[in-house]
Order: sequence, then C-alpha cells, then structure tokens
Amino acid sequence: MIDDKARLIENLTGVRSSKLNYYVELKKRNREMAIQNRRLEIIHQLSRDINIDMSLEMIVQRVYENLPPVIPCDFLGLITLEGSELRLVATQPPLPCKGLVVPRNSVLWETIRKQQEQVYLCVAGDGKLLEELPVQELELKCLILDPLKVKQNIIGMLIIGTREKNVYSQNDLAFSRQLADQLAICVQNRRLYEEVVQAKREWEEAFRARVQMQAQLVQSAKLAAIGEMAAGVAHELNSPMTVIIGNAQMLQRELGPEHPSSQLLKDIVTCGLRCKKIIQNLLTFARQEPPVVTPTDLNEVVERVLSLVKYQINRNGIVICTDLARGLPMVAANGQQLDQVLINLLLNARDALDGVEREEKHIHIRTGVRRGEDGQQQVVVAVKDNGQGIPPENLDRLFDPFFTTKEASRGTGLGLSVSLGIARAHGGTIEVESRPGEGSTFTLVLPLEEDRS
Repeated sequence: MIDDKARLIENLTGVRSSKLNYYVELKKRNREMAIQNRRLEIIHQLSRDINIDMSLEMIVQRVYENLPPVIPCDFLGLITLEGSELRLVATQPPLPCKGLVVPRNSVLWETIRKQQEQVYLCVAGDGKLLEELPVQELELKCLILDPLKVKQNIIGMLIIGTREKNVYSQNDLAFSRQLADQLAICVQNRRLYEEVVQAKREWEEAFRARVQMQAQLVQSAKLAAIGEMAAGVAHELNSPMTVIIGNAQMLQRELGPEHPSSQLLKDIVTCGLRCKKIIQNLLTFARQEPPVVTPTDLNEVVERVLSLVKYQINRNGIVICTDLARGLPMVAANGQQLDQVLINLLLNARDALDGVEREEKHIHIRTGVRRGEDGQQQVVVAVKDNGQGIPPENLDRLFDPFFTTKEASRGTGLGLSVSLGIARAHGGTIEVESRPGEGSTFTLVLPLEEDRS
C-alpha cells in the first residue's frame, strides 16, 4: 500500500517520467556521438589510405564500403568537371552509365552554378535527372548533391543516394560537405599526379629520342668520313690504273695481235677500263657540288649504280635481274642525286633478303613509262625483292627521319627520308608496296620534262 502511494506520487510529480526521458535522451546522444566518431574515422581513414596513384573508381569504392553505417547510402557517384563538361567518372555499385556527359539543363549543373550542396528529392517524371543517373534503375528516392571545391574552384560533384524518403538531416549534409572536401583534395592530387607522370613520360621519350638521334648523327658523320676517305682512295687508284692501262695498250701495239700474250694484255686493258669506270662513278657519287639538272637517262643511272654495288650484292647470294625499257625518255634530273636514291633502294633490298631462307634470292630492277592518276606521263624505276617484307604498322613510318628497323651498325634511318626528299625535289615521289613474308617493291616516280610546268 505504501509502495503504491510512493509510485503514485512519483508519477504525479513527474520524477519518474523525467528519469525515463533523461535515459532515452542519453542513449540517443550516445548513438549520435558514436555515428559522429565513426564519420570522423572515415574522413581520417580516407586521408590516410588513399594514394595518389589510385584510380578514381578505387577511391569511390573505398568510400562506399564505409558509408552505410553512418549515412543512408545505396548509391555513390563521382562527377568531374573536365573543361566545359560534367562527366560521370565512377559509381558504386559499378554501372554502365560511367563516362556519361551531363546535359546543360540538368539539376547537377544548377548545383554547380550555385556552388552549394543540396538534398534533391527524386520525383517520378522529373526529366532533369532521371536520364542522367540510375535513379529508376536503383529506385533512388533522395540524393545529396555536393560540389567538390579546391580553393573556391569547382572541380566536380559528389552524389550520395538512398532508397529511403526524406532521411537526410543537417548533420548528414555537414558530413557530406566534409567528405566532399576530402574527395576534392584526392581528385586534385590525382590530376596533379597524372600530369607529373605524363610530363615525366614525355621527357623520357624526348630524352631517348635525343640520345638515339645523337647516336645516329654520329654514325652518319662516321659514314660521311668513310665516304670522303673512299673518294680519296679512288683518286689515288685512278692514277696508277691509268698507267697500267696505258702500258698494257703500248705492249699490245708493240707485240701485235698474233703474239701469245696478246689475249692476256687485252684482258688487262678490259679489266683496267672497267676498274677506271667504277672509280669514276665512285668519284661522281662522292663529289660535293651544287646539284645540276640535266636531261638524264634512268637506264644509264641503273647501269652506273650497278657497277658500284652489284658485287657486294652478288656476294650475298642474291641474283640481280634487270628489265630496262628501250628508248626510255630523258627526265630533267641530277644524275648524282638519282644515283644516291637508287643505291639506297638496292642496299635496302639486299638487307631485306638477309637471313631469309629461300632457294633463290633475287632483286629485280625495272624501268618504264606510265601515266599517273592525273594523266601525267611518268618515268619509273622499280626495285623489287623477295625478302621478308615490311609489317603494316611500319609502312607509314618508313620515310620518317631516323626511323629504322636495322641494327645500329647497318643503318641510320636517314636513307629513305633523304631519298624521298630528292624525289620530291624533282617533282616526283617514291611508292611502296609490301607483303610480309613475300617481299617489297620501291618505285621511284619522276615526271617527264615536257609535262612539267
């Protein structure tokens, strides 16, 4: 009876109800403090664990995994501002809409322009958002749209979505703001890292290209020195060869054609004249003088060049076949420069046959006349080999300066580039046809003199 009276007094005076409210409020505050502590842990973990070399997708995944206990989250999206475009770059869960460009009339652009976070309620039939984000697909009802700011500059947007209605509070917005600030730093650091990596990559490529160019220039200078030495040797050989030929011819006249040694003397004179012609061609090729354009017979160019390189090609087991058109019209050209082009094409054909396993290796040289696509008459000389051919990915780079697939000791990558320059200076070009494993054909095309303007 006394206990009932005491309980009745407590109820009437509110003492008991005050205790109940106190404990309820205390429990609620403890729960909010636990959530707030967890949120701070997430922000701290985000700043500690995320590295600049992590992709944006991985960053969003790390954040998404920790959000549900502290804020309603069924969707997390990251949008970046790239120039004048808003682009969806990462989502959790992963969705095919990644890479989507946000239209200008979107509520997302309105949030960017206002530079202020907001809670957006997804209303059925609202075309400002449903076409851009997976609102219907994930049955989202409410979104937090939070711009990413770095030094007052907008670089993107954080989107947090849930299937629940009207659940986001001011505390949730404050946490979203903190999370957006941290993500903005991560995104900006990621961009700076990519710029540094790209700059480093470009510097390394430029440095490698410079080193390669220097090495090739050294090799070119070495080859030029060898060429000058060869010209000097040719000069030195020219004089004694003249004496040999002259003395042999004098003996021929003294002994007469009936003498037993007459045939030997004839061979000496013939071989001496051949050597003298080769020396003269070598001197012509090595001579440094202003190019003079004169009427030139391409057949004579072919024969002159073969006298210089035929031996070194034949010694590699390669057969040279010629098909020179009769009555070939003259072209206005510098013969010395055309020698250089043809020598380069022949030596390239020889190198293309190096290491190729064939019963017969051959280089076929053909001259002729044709009409171009514009009806212009052209004189051509084609060098065809049955070598290893050229990979399709290299065809567009053949005439680039310093591009070569040969070993450093066998080429500088300048031959075809210089040859094409010579052809174009004559109003012509060099055409290429090639099939890997079957061989290649390089054709020097020159316009006839009468058709040139």
